Amino acid sequence: MAQLVVAIVLILAAKLVYDIIREQIKVNKQTKPKGGEIIDLSENWVDINNLPYRKRDQLLNAREIMVYQAVVDSIGNAPYIVLPKVRLADIIQLSADANNRQEHAQRVKEKSVDLLICQTPDLTPVLVLQVEPPSVDGKRKFRGDRFVRQSLQAAGIPALMINPNHLPDAEEIMSLLTGEKAKA
Repeated sequence: MAQLVVAIVLILAAKLVYDIIREQIKVNKQTKPKGGEIIDLSENWVDINNLPYRKRDQLLNAREIMVYQAVVDSIGNAPYIVLPKVRLADIIQLSADANNRQEHAQRVKEKSVDLLICQTPDLTPVLVLQVEPPSVDGKRKFRGDRFVRQSLQAAGIPALMINPNHLPDAEEIMSLLTGEKAKA
Protein backbone atom coordinates (compact mmCIF):
# COMPACT_ATOMS: atom_id res chain seq x y z
CA MET A 1 0.00 0.00 0.00
CA ALA A 2 2.86 2.39 0.82
CA GLN A 3 4.36 1.68 -2.57
CA LEU A 4 1.09 2.69 -4.28
CA VAL A 5 0.98 5.98 -2.37
CA VAL A 6 4.61 6.76 -3.32
CA ALA A 7 3.89 5.92 -6.96
CA ILE A 8 0.83 8.25 -6.99
CA VAL A 9 2.85 11.06 -5.36
CA LEU A 10 5.64 10.64 -7.96
CA ILE A 11 3.11 10.66 -10.81
CA LEU A 12 1.48 13.84 -9.45
CA ALA A 13 4.90 15.51 -9.00
CA ALA A 14 5.92 14.58 -12.55
CA LYS A 15 2.61 15.91 -13.91
CA LEU A 16 3.07 19.16 -11.96
CA VAL A 17 6.62 19.65 -13.33
CA TYR A 18 5.41 18.81 -16.87
CA ASP A 19 2.57 21.38 -16.64
CA ILE A 20 4.93 24.09 -15.34
CA ILE A 21 7.44 23.50 -18.16
CA ARG A 22 4.67 23.39 -20.78
CA GLU A 23 3.20 26.67 -19.52
CA GLN A 24 6.64 28.32 -19.60
CA ILE A 25 7.20 27.20 -23.19
CA LYS A 26 3.78 28.58 -24.19
CA VAL A 27 4.54 31.96 -22.58
CA ASN A 28 7.92 32.15 -24.36
CA LYS A 29 6.32 31.40 -27.73
CA GLN A 30 3.70 34.11 -27.23
CA THR A 31 6.20 36.81 -26.26
CA LYS A 32 8.81 35.95 -28.88
CA PRO A 33 8.42 38.28 -31.90
CA LYS A 34 7.87 36.66 -35.26
CA GLY A 35 10.49 37.27 -37.94
CA GLY A 36 13.52 37.59 -35.71
CA GLU A 37 14.88 40.00 -33.21
CA ILE A 38 13.43 43.51 -33.03
CA ILE A 39 16.01 46.25 -33.34
CA ASP A 40 15.24 49.61 -31.77
CA LEU A 41 15.96 52.39 -34.29
CA SER A 42 14.80 55.19 -32.03
CA GLU A 43 16.90 58.22 -31.19
CA ASN A 44 18.72 56.19 -28.54
CA TRP A 45 20.56 54.18 -31.20
CA VAL A 46 21.33 56.98 -33.65
CA ASP A 47 22.65 60.45 -32.97
CA ILE A 48 20.15 62.37 -35.10
CA ASN A 49 22.15 65.55 -34.67
CA ASN A 50 25.10 64.06 -36.55
CA LEU A 51 23.76 61.93 -39.43
CA PRO A 52 26.25 60.88 -42.14
CA TYR A 53 24.17 61.96 -45.17
CA ARG A 54 24.85 64.54 -47.84
CA LYS A 55 23.13 65.68 -51.01
CA ARG A 56 24.14 63.91 -54.22
CA ASP A 57 25.89 66.08 -56.77
CA GLN A 58 23.28 65.13 -59.39
CA LEU A 59 20.47 62.60 -59.71
CA LEU A 60 21.54 61.19 -63.09
CA ASN A 61 24.95 60.53 -64.57
CA ALA A 62 26.02 62.14 -67.87
CA ARG A 63 24.77 59.23 -70.05
CA GLU A 64 21.41 59.17 -68.28
CA ILE A 65 21.03 62.96 -68.58
CA MET A 66 21.68 62.70 -72.33
CA VAL A 67 18.92 60.10 -72.75
CA TYR A 68 16.57 61.95 -70.39
CA GLN A 69 16.92 65.21 -72.31
CA ALA A 70 16.44 63.48 -75.68
CA VAL A 71 13.26 61.76 -74.47
CA VAL A 72 11.85 64.95 -72.90
CA ASP A 73 12.55 66.86 -76.13
CA SER A 74 10.91 64.08 -78.17
CA ILE A 75 7.76 64.07 -76.08
CA GLY A 76 7.25 67.81 -76.28
CA ASN A 77 3.65 68.66 -75.37
CA ALA A 78 2.36 65.08 -75.62
CA PRO A 79 0.46 63.81 -72.56
CA TYR A 80 3.48 62.05 -71.05
CA ILE A 81 5.98 62.76 -68.30
CA VAL A 82 9.48 61.33 -67.85
CA LEU A 83 10.41 60.33 -64.31
CA PRO A 84 14.04 59.48 -63.49
CA LYS A 85 15.29 56.84 -61.01
CA VAL A 86 12.03 55.17 -60.03
CA ARG A 87 12.01 52.19 -57.68
CA LEU A 88 10.67 49.02 -59.29
CA ALA A 89 8.44 48.53 -56.22
CA ASP A 90 6.70 51.82 -57.10
CA ILE A 91 5.89 50.58 -60.61
CA ILE A 92 4.84 46.96 -60.10
CA GLN A 93 3.20 45.02 -57.30
CA LEU A 94 2.91 41.37 -56.31
CA SER A 95 -0.17 39.47 -57.38
CA ALA A 96 -2.42 38.39 -54.51
CA ASP A 97 -1.71 34.68 -55.03
CA ALA A 98 2.10 34.99 -55.23
CA ASN A 99 4.19 32.33 -53.48
CA ASN A 100 7.27 33.42 -51.49
CA ARG A 101 5.84 36.93 -51.14
CA GLN A 102 8.56 38.17 -48.80
CA GLU A 103 11.40 37.09 -51.09
CA HIS A 104 9.78 38.57 -54.20
CA ALA A 105 8.95 41.81 -52.39
CA GLN A 106 12.54 42.17 -51.19
CA ARG A 107 13.98 41.62 -54.68
CA VAL A 108 11.68 44.24 -56.20
CA LYS A 109 12.37 46.70 -53.39
CA GLU A 110 16.10 46.65 -54.11
CA LYS A 111 15.82 47.49 -57.83
CA SER A 112 15.13 50.66 -59.81
CA VAL A 113 14.77 51.77 -63.41
CA ASP A 114 16.61 54.64 -65.08
CA LEU A 115 13.62 56.39 -66.68
CA LEU A 116 9.89 55.77 -66.52
CA ILE A 117 7.52 57.36 -68.99
CA CYS A 118 4.01 57.80 -67.61
CA GLN A 119 0.82 58.97 -69.26
CA THR A 120 -0.60 62.13 -67.72
CA PRO A 121 -2.65 63.15 -65.83
CA ASP A 122 -3.06 59.82 -63.96
CA LEU A 123 0.63 58.80 -64.19
CA THR A 124 -0.04 55.37 -65.67
CA PRO A 125 3.29 53.64 -66.46
CA VAL A 126 3.70 53.31 -70.24
CA LEU A 127 7.36 52.56 -70.98
CA VAL A 128 10.58 51.93 -69.04
CA LEU A 129 13.90 53.09 -70.47
CA GLN A 130 17.15 51.60 -69.23
CA VAL A 131 20.39 53.32 -70.23
CA GLU A 132 23.12 50.96 -71.39
CA PRO A 133 26.37 51.50 -69.49
CA PRO A 134 29.48 52.42 -71.46
CA SER A 135 31.19 49.59 -73.31
CA VAL A 136 34.53 48.30 -72.13
CA ASP A 137 37.35 48.08 -74.70
CA GLY A 138 34.87 48.83 -77.49
CA LYS A 139 32.90 45.67 -76.76
CA ARG A 140 29.35 45.64 -75.46
CA LYS A 141 29.47 43.52 -72.35
CA PHE A 142 26.17 44.73 -70.92
CA ARG A 143 23.53 42.07 -70.58
CA GLY A 144 21.25 44.17 -68.43
CA ASP A 145 19.43 43.21 -65.33
CA ARG A 146 17.43 40.19 -66.40
CA PHE A 147 15.31 40.22 -63.24
CA VAL A 148 14.14 43.80 -63.86
CA ARG A 149 13.30 43.07 -67.50
CA GLN A 150 11.43 39.85 -66.63
CA SER A 151 9.53 41.56 -63.79
CA LEU A 152 8.43 44.39 -66.06
CA GLN A 153 7.41 41.93 -68.76
CA ALA A 154 5.38 39.87 -66.25
CA ALA A 155 3.62 43.08 -65.15
CA GLY A 156 2.89 44.07 -68.76
CA ILE A 157 5.14 47.13 -68.88
CA PRO A 158 7.41 47.35 -71.94
CA ALA A 159 11.09 48.14 -71.41
CA LEU A 160 13.62 49.47 -73.87
CA MET A 161 17.41 49.51 -73.60
CA ILE A 162 18.87 52.75 -74.94
CA ASN A 163 22.44 53.38 -76.00
CA PRO A 164 23.19 57.12 -75.59
CA ASN A 165 25.47 56.95 -78.63
CA HIS A 166 22.53 55.81 -80.81
CA LEU A 167 19.51 57.65 -79.48
CA PRO A 168 16.16 57.00 -81.14
CA ASP A 169 14.70 60.05 -82.88
CA ALA A 170 11.53 61.81 -81.73
CA GLU A 171 9.28 59.89 -84.14
CA GLU A 172 10.60 56.51 -82.90
CA ILE A 173 9.99 57.44 -79.28
CA MET A 174 6.49 58.75 -79.98
CA SER A 175 5.63 55.64 -82.02
CA LEU A 176 6.75 53.45 -79.12
CA LEU A 177 4.61 55.44 -76.72
CA THR A 178 1.51 55.56 -78.88
CA GLY A 179 1.95 51.92 -79.92
CA GLU A 180 2.13 50.76 -76.30
CA LYS A 181 -0.78 53.01 -75.41
CA ALA A 182 -2.92 51.38 -78.07
CA LYS A 183 -2.12 47.90 -76.71
CA ALA A 184 -3.19 48.79 -73.17
